[in-house]
Amino acid sequence: MEKLADVRKRMASVEGIGEVCRTLATVASAKLARTHERARGARTYTARLREMLARQQSAARAAGRDPASLSVLMAARPEVRKVALVVVGADRGLCGGYNLALGRRARDFGLAQTEVGVEVTAVVKGRRAETYLRRATAIPIAEASGWTRAGVTDDEVDALLGEATDRFISQEVDEVWACYTAFISTMRREPTVVRLLPVMPPEEATVAAELAAVSPERWYYEPSQEACVAELLKAFVRLQIEDVLLESFASEQAARMVTMQEASERADRALADLRVHYNRLRRESITADLVGVLVAGRVRKEAKAR
Repeated sequence: MEKLADVRKRMASVEGIGEVCRTLATVASAKLARTHERARGARTYTARLREMLARQQSAARAAGRDPASLSVLMAARPEVRKVALVVVGADRGLCGGYNLALGRRARDFGLAQTEVGVEVTAVVKGRRAETYLRRATAIPIAEASGWTRAGVTDDEVDALLGEATDRFISQEVDEVWACYTAFISTMRREPTVVRLLPVMPPEEATVAAELAAVSPERWYYEPSQEACVAELLKAFVRLQIEDVLLESFASEQAARMVTMQEASERADRALADLRVHYNRLRRESITADLVGVLVAGRVRKEAKAR
């Protein structure tokens, strides 16, 4: 028969695991709420800047200029031979399949590029993403870093911005892409690959039709179109990277919150089963003790009668 002390130890262990899971879920929920607000604001602002830049590119084409002449960050290379892939994952686990899904998406992108003769180099944010790429893919890692306890900070954004733009401007790579997990809702997150550089105009038909109607005579630039576009591009690329980091961080926290909530619920169910098992063992133990007492009393009576 299983000992009651062993069952009590298992109950204490499961109860401790449940408390840890509930604490992690609470912390992730607080971080998600704070980060989601920032991500939503950055997403709206980025969309407005993208629209402004697209209008400037359309105005340049209407004036007979190549939009790539406005800035080197808009200049598409005639042949793409090298690509930098910014992979944004997590430092820790305990968030379900978040890191695995992201790693597989980065691997698929690398394989697709390699098949067409493009060399891919990774710039990784997150220790788990780095571990997966080193173990499960052939993508070389040029730079890797982890997250700070503060999450997405200005220093983190500026460091990743400098890493991406320097490689593109120096022509070390022909394009810069980002692989991250887009936050759609608490229960839905989607690994996504987007191009960061060069900045290209949107391809939607509705936007194209709107931009086609832009007349270059409507724009007045001070000091010049190139200077204005350069400032817009600097803000736009930085916002893109900040949006990638915020979306990834929010997705990680949402995945961890959901996973830890499910784990705490499973711990509660396991604890309830252990309590039922403990009570059954305790009743059996008490019954066995009573039977033993009765048997011993009967034996003593029989001995006295003899």
